[in-house]
Amino acid sequence: MPEGAGNVPSGAVRVRIPLRWSDMDYQGHVNNVSISELVQEARSLALAGTPVEKLFGTGIVVVTQDVEFLSPFTVDEEPLDVDVWCSAVGAARIRLEYRARHHGADVARARGTVCPFDFEAGRPRRLAPDEHATFEAMSGSASEWASFPNPDVAGLGDVVDVPVRWSDVDRYGHVNNVAQAGYLQEARIRATTSWSTGMRRAGNRLWVVARQDIAYRHQVHPEIGTCPVHTALTRLGHSSVTLSAAIPTDEGTALQAVTVLVCVDPSSGAAVPIDDATRADLADHLVQLP
Repeated sequence: MPEGAGNVPSGAVRVRIPLRWSDMDYQGHVNNVSISELVQEARSLALAGTPVEKLFGTGIVVVTQDVEFLSPFTVDEEPLDVDVWCSAVGAARIRLEYRARHHGADVARARGTVCPFDFEAGRPRRLAPDEHATFEAMSGSASEWASFPNPDVAGLGDVVDVPVRWSDVDRYGHVNNVAQAGYLQEARIRATTSWSTGMRRAGNRLWVVARQDIAYRHQVHPEIGTCPVHTALTRLGHSSVTLSAAIPTDEGTALQAVTVLVCVDPSSGAAVPIDDATRADLADHLVQLP
């Protein structure tokens, strides 16, 4: 377990989120995109009834969202417990952290930067005094995270066009950040399985997401119709691969992401070496970053 994953500051707010059967994926555990959605839900629940709650109606944007997946888990009647706290608060930016537990075991942790946003003016706004005080009351120390480069790979790797669905659009009229994480997953699976049959998500080996960092640079408007997701293999390790992704738009790169996938044994859940045939296939798609 990463250092600090089990520690919860005294200012943290705990919320309980019921799980849904649809949160699980083909590999039989709660999907990584569903966990990102549960992080979003935890943020809303933790701030409900506070002066910050009004931001969800007037405007708040996610700037970054990093998630580390600690242990696979399945859906049952036990809710997900999520502790939410604020590790940094500035004039117009807030760093929130999350620790998710299921049946008392750490299953994921996350951190992300959000900021109030004035959509009419098209720019971030400063926190009001009561909003600032709300986040200060939730304050706690920052967790330690390993650093991963997150390069802009627009123009590199494979391009998968993912259609925007009606349900992907949030109350602000933009494609929601969790929906964009879903686009990354769709493109990632379609690209990697085209590179090698060994990248299939079922069989004698599974591929699980261990870490995903996303930086949101611009809003994605539903009028785009289809999101072109660029996915590039940037690292080929012993039992893991690192993929970088980007969503380019007319305004520039809207999203940059880095995802670490680990090859695991489906019976034990332990990491295993990538087989020689799959490694040879993937080596043909390894890109050199500028």
